[in-house]
Amino acid sequence: MPHPFTSISEALLQPRSRHFGVVYQNGSYTANDPLSFFARKLPDPELTFDFSNNKTLVNVYANGSIKNITVYNGSYSSDNIPGVWMCKDFRAAGPYAFSLKLGEEVYNLGSDNLPYATSLLDNLFPVTEYQLGEVKATLLVYTPVSADGTERLRGVVYGLQLENRSGQSITGEVALPSADTAKDPLFSSPEFCVHTAERKSSVNGTVSFTLAPDQSLWVPAVIYPAGDSCPRLIDGKGSLYWLNETWAYFRGITGRLEMKEDPFAAEFYERAILQCFGSLAMDSRGGLVGANWGTSPTTQFTWNKDMFYSLLPFYTAEPELFQQGMLWFLEHGIRPPGNRYEGGIAHSLSNSLSSIVMAGLYYLNTGDKQLFLDRPELHERICSLLEETLLTRKEEDPWLFPSVWLSDAYSLGDYHTGSNVIVWTAFFHYARVVEEVFGDPAGAERYRIIAGKIRDDLEQLATTEGPFGTQYTEGISTAGDKLKDNADKYTGKYADFGMQFIWNLTDNGQINLLHHDGEESDTILMPLYGYTPYDNETYRHYMQFSLSPHNPTYNPESRGIQWGDHSACTFPGYMSGMGMITDAASMSGEDGYFTQIRKLTDADGSLWWWPYNNGALYGDVVRHNNCGKCGWASGVFAGLFVSQILGLTYNASARQLTFRPLSPTSSFNWEHVRLGSGNFSVAYRKTEGSVEASIMNLCTVSVTATVELRHDNARELKAFACVGDKELTIREEWSDRLDSRLFKKTLEPGRSITFGLR
Repeated sequence: MPHPFTSISEALLQPRSRHFGVVYQNGSYTANDPLSFFARKLPDPELTFDFSNNKTLVNVYANGSIKNITVYNGSYSSDNIPGVWMCKDFRAAGPYAFSLKLGEEVYNLGSDNLPYATSLLDNLFPVTEYQLGEVKATLLVYTPVSADGTERLRGVVYGLQLENRSGQSITGEVALPSADTAKDPLFSSPEFCVHTAERKSSVNGTVSFTLAPDQSLWVPAVIYPAGDSCPRLIDGKGSLYWLNETWAYFRGITGRLEMKEDPFAAEFYERAILQCFGSLAMDSRGGLVGANWGTSPTTQFTWNKDMFYSLLPFYTAEPELFQQGMLWFLEHGIRPPGNRYEGGIAHSLSNSLSSIVMAGLYYLNTGDKQLFLDRPELHERICSLLEETLLTRKEEDPWLFPSVWLSDAYSLGDYHTGSNVIVWTAFFHYARVVEEVFGDPAGAERYRIIAGKIRDDLEQLATTEGPFGTQYTEGISTAGDKLKDNADKYTGKYADFGMQFIWNLTDNGQINLLHHDGEESDTILMPLYGYTPYDNETYRHYMQFSLSPHNPTYNPESRGIQWGDHSACTFPGYMSGMGMITDAASMSGEDGYFTQIRKLTDADGSLWWWPYNNGALYGDVVRHNNCGKCGWASGVFAGLFVSQILGLTYNASARQLTFRPLSPTSSFNWEHVRLGSGNFSVAYRKTEGSVEASIMNLCTVSVTATVELRHDNARELKAFACVGDKELTIREEWSDRLDSRLFKKTLEPGRSITFGLR
């Protein structure tokens, strides 16, 4: 990747986030997005702007000082609550702040007595600007990573840029952040060190300077765990080099998405991706060791379900990272037996099979046969897990499988719907690996037949007539009324843990299975998994039911799904709304489903797990309600947004790109979008009388593109295809939908094409 910036000053001229950031001036705080309920909750020390390269996580206060730096050392087993049996070891330090002397004035850049503006440089890097008389001071934070992702440095570059905007020279001193934040310096030496990078001369932690008019000075400090090679690596190539590399890496993941009529959606997608990315933890050697709830706060516990959803967007955006996650889950996905729980496949079916789901999605989007061929033990382990799953079913039972826990709540019913969607996904997608990688069509057909039986029984047994039509249920019972579960069976040493989340579902010893659990996301992800089309009515009715008063777990005040004794809502529940978007009003209108998510998005672009206390009024949000930020919800959003709203999927082994843009609120242009091993630039434009989609193939192989264009007058409009100004004769197909037409074309590497209706 090219290094685009020749100086720090040039890099700092790049745009800031439009919708994410905070301004402090004249004693008052203003968030960039006035629609956010969190804009009313300032100041708050829980608000941080975060950045991570997986090895190092940094949380930055709104004033630009560093709240916390975390590095990870390894992982270990734990016999904890139902969704936790792995922990990560980490070290953390903070706070850190610069101070500055200009003439006789001393400014502490860690206090809130100076006006500032904090945002995200290119929607990526935390950046804070101060105007100190005639001097502009800018703080920039990043955790370095190479453009190809192979090097992640274990440290933070925390830089101060000074610009003299006066007509005369200015002298002063920069005091670096303190190296010792321990209370007892005699017996508690600092675990983190501060290094003045690039051989800037410093005396007792200060850098003296004289700035001529219009001159600037960049003072980068490197904060790193004692003994690490981070400062040497940064000094060797310079902080600008590492800024360019880091920039290129993250733009390689996100591409450049623009939505002129709905810029918030484009920016929020990028923030969701970075929230997921920053949730993931790597040790000093680059191995995954677990995950956080989100990018802040850090906890030693790893909730496997949270980690799975945080990894989910990277099956397209960063498949190398997704592959690491798949291998981690293959080792740690099944709970081992302990004092608290028996463990095994059925402890949490969706956790137990998550590695197989990931293996199938990874292969589908990369076509990487070599990973499986080089490591035959992976295939043996996966097939063993699938066979173990089959053994949990009795011969006379339906083709559905039992599960006790989801994450920390029960997988309710004798058969839980979302858990069995995961079983279907595992068998269905891994069948492709069995056939195409290992040349076993009979084995693949067996898995497909099993997947078909699972789907048939889900459609027959796990559906019912709801208030909006046929819909799915949370689970089913096999005795008596299939929508009533006997609460007596949830007994045992730790039964009360799961019951605290479902007090509003239990009546006379019976649990109502006609509901949607706010922390059950696998039914929401049915279209992404390929289980059902996005516009399937049974799916849509279930999503509609989930966020309606008909759902007994729905909280009308929070407009979300109640989370038992803990919160008036849990954020993954709001993602049901992403399954009901049909037009601009239902997405980003005043009461649109995405608008509800936007109102609950913090000033840094992140989501909080439990944004309402119990009993809180609508809009009276809270940041750190026991849980931190929610990588789970960000991952579900990002996956659905790309695959269903922007409508992009890639089948790598077949070299097939499918582009079915919905995007009801805006046309869009997405340069260098990565879809597994595929790389493309795409555009979508819709007006009252026309619609068109453009694709450029940036792969090194030919790709067959299938495009479906929707328009209210699709049947009346004339179809066309062109390359530049030259119109082509192409094969056009009629869609089953009355409002759409289909196009197909093979594109050589480097070639582009536009399809349209007008």
